[in-house]
Amino acid sequence: MGQRLATLILLAVLALGGMASVVRADEDAPTAADDEKAPPTTEQSAVPAETQDSVKIPYATRFSGVQSSQLKTLLKQVSQLVAFEDGPTDSEAALRRRANADMDRLREVMASAGYYDAVVTYEIDKNFKPWRVLVDVKAGAPYLLKEAKVVPAEGTELPPGIAFEPADLGLQIGARAQASVILDAEAQMVQRCTENGYPLARSTGRETIVDKADHSMHVTYKLDSGPAAAFGVTTTTGLETVDQAYVDRRIKWAEGDLYDSRKVEATQKALVDSNLFATVRVTRADSVGEDGRIAVKIELGERRQRSIGGGVYYDSSLGPGVRAFWEHRNLFGEGESLHIEGRFGTDQRSALAEFLRPDFIIPDLTLRSQFTLDNEQTDAYEVRSATAFTGLVRKFSPTLTGGAGFEFQQAHVNDDTGAQDYTILDMPIFLKRDDTDSLLDPTRGTRLGMTVTPYHSIDGTNLDFVGLRATASAYQRLTDSDRFVLAGYANVGSIDGVSLGDLPRDLRLYAGGGGSVRGYGYQQAGPLDSNGNPRGGLSSLETGIELRTRITDTIGIVTFFEGGSVFDTHYPDLSEGLFWGTGAGVRYYTPIGPLRFDVAFPLERRRNDDFFQFYISLGQAF
Repeated sequence: MGQRLATLILLAVLALGGMASVVRADEDAPTAADDEKAPPTTEQSAVPAETQDSVKIPYATRFSGVQSSQLKTLLKQVSQLVAFEDGPTDSEAALRRRANADMDRLREVMASAGYYDAVVTYEIDKNFKPWRVLVDVKAGAPYLLKEAKVVPAEGTELPPGIAFEPADLGLQIGARAQASVILDAEAQMVQRCTENGYPLARSTGRETIVDKADHSMHVTYKLDSGPAAAFGVTTTTGLETVDQAYVDRRIKWAEGDLYDSRKVEATQKALVDSNLFATVRVTRADSVGEDGRIAVKIELGERRQRSIGGGVYYDSSLGPGVRAFWEHRNLFGEGESLHIEGRFGTDQRSALAEFLRPDFIIPDLTLRSQFTLDNEQTDAYEVRSATAFTGLVRKFSPTLTGGAGFEFQQAHVNDDTGAQDYTILDMPIFLKRDDTDSLLDPTRGTRLGMTVTPYHSIDGTNLDFVGLRATASAYQRLTDSDRFVLAGYANVGSIDGVSLGDLPRDLRLYAGGGGSVRGYGYQQAGPLDSNGNPRGGLSSLETGIELRTRITDTIGIVTFFEGGSVFDTHYPDLSEGLFWGTGAGVRYYTPIGPLRFDVAFPLERRRNDDFFQFYISLGQAF
């Protein structure tokens, strides 16, 4: 990542270097000649020639004079001194050659950040072991953006109705003249055209004037918008088992609509998200037809539609478990999927079959049907159950999803008070918003959810009640990269309309475990009955915070602090307090998500609580 970022910076500097520049000052900009002259040849080095080949000099690089941590990071990323300091140099002369070569690179980085008068020097301090190369950066006064304008390329006109003011391009007059921002504005200029009916728009160049008299920059962008156009004929290639109708429903434009590159990008994303295609490429023609329309081509490569998989997990309370599944993602040619899964653990065994029918009646409406068999043994109860669900899920926007359905549950429950059978019909209704950047390893954004579920007994038992659950989690990078991420969550549950004694134990609310309050056993973060078993409650509250630190590209560590409990009242009673736990973990990052290894300790440890809990699974805890 660092090398890619450094390369982009150098490209940006070179691009700006290609600008037609005018310097309004008598004083020339600093050059490499102003810095320390080249060191003596190897024969003149302080190290005797006959020992040069055998001497290895370790060193460390230190930067001073740079206040911005971001800018210092960029300097280190392009520095060859830093890149090769793990390998000792052959001689002082070789070290100086490396340092001299670095000076131009570092000045270019400073110029790209708007410091065109930066002076970068170095010295070697031999009093330390290893030696220290001290790089001093005197940034000088920053150059500010004074003017930015868009003009038509020769022989063209600016497209009507599209604003090209600095703010429209993401520029701020008076801000530091950074190369990356100036280049981004050029791309934004073209994008504003392609989003508003000009598919062939392009930049024909830019002119930059750096005025050293008042430390300012003036930028002129040249635009060739090309002809206006509407969407023309769309052709699709590469389909084998997927129906054309399925693809057509994911195309976000109609023939004759004004061309908009955002619709092209949305179409490509929708096809990628379908999980039916290994490759998706949506391209426009190179020219606009005589009818004022531009053709679009969709090139697809289907992926294998069947897959099998499996995994293992471990929890100190629940013990080890295995999971296996089989999936078909295109049963009838329009993205219908069938997922069959089995789980077998020490205390939990289940079988599941799920069918999804996308675009049910209308686009973005999915029919979901599921049948589940469960056999679960916990400290609180033993239950054997069968559940059948069918409902609809609607995607209202890329971040907002809602749905409702009907669920039939039949169960046989055993606990320390005896056995109980029940048959209920419930109707879960949910709405959730998710604008995070990753399903298994989010580093930015929030997740909000609300589910309301009315329950009705159909076997004569007194089980008519309403359940409510609200969830929230947030993720925030603490730096410009994802090296440090602060994450937090809070969940609230409530059951109303039934007493705790009448509610079967498997339908009660619990807290504790790997997906709840770590440090406590499964369902153990709450009151216990006289036998030391979880009693469950009519309401619950869980909350926690976690700091995620990425050490390398594949290794990370986390520290966390969490609390929660369940309550006999219909709504959480904070006066009763929470059960708190803390711990740390290791993350091993894989292409499919992080592997999680956590150890946690209860801070409100009781006689029945273990000293610690250990968890292994795929994905972050929340």
